[in-house]
Amino acid sequence: MKSIVKKILSPIVIKFFHYIWWQSKDTWPRNKFLGYEILQCPFDLQIYQELIFASKPEFILQTGICGGGSIVYFSSILDLMGATNDVKVIGVDIELSKEAKEIKNDRVILFEGSSTSDEVVSKIKDYTQGKKGIVILDSDHSEAHVLKELSIYKDFVLKGCYLVVEDTNLNGNPVHPSFGAGPYEAVKKFLFKNKDFRQDNQLWQRNLFSFHQYGWLVRE
Repeated sequence: MKSIVKKILSPIVIKFFHYIWWQSKDTWPRNKFLGYEILQCPFDLQIYQELIFASKPEFILQTGICGGGSIVYFSSILDLMGATNDVKVIGVDIELSKEAKEIKNDRVILFEGSSTSDEVVSKIKDYTQGKKGIVILDSDHSEAHVLKELSIYKDFVLKGCYLVVEDTNLNGNPVHPSFGAGPYEAVKKFLFKNKDFRQDNQLWQRNLFSFHQYGWLVRE
């Protein structure tokens, strides 16, 4: 009986949670980590913490860093783990915010520019070539841009490593139905052509409320 009730209620509760969180002006738009703006849902931060500790990445790369809170969070987790200083957290943004530029951590490397430009991609390769890491896509959420990022950064992901496409809940999945094709649609097209990647839905489903649902991809 409990399992039946859970099966019926869970989708309703999940959609309601996404809607309330998305519409609120007092949750994600005001959240900070160690004083830096962080637009992540805490449930996703928990998943990232577990993934980082379990996989022991040699780098973490995030495109689109806004106020820099996620970069500070990732670097703090690595610091707490006692990761060596050569394990870098790399951030890319079309325009680095004043707050992001103020991040003080030797393992943090920031690049200003388009995440899909040859110049930026070349610079990132210098720090990631041949290393296992976690790649996180959180910049322009239009389908075309996400697909272009996926086509580039899939080559930065070694076997058994993760490529995370953020904010797959846009375009009515279940929030912001007027957004237009975005991350979720890009993931579906990407997986159709790239059979060496799969969705690791078990990673996030026990937390129920991931804003990157179906966007946690692992290379096999």
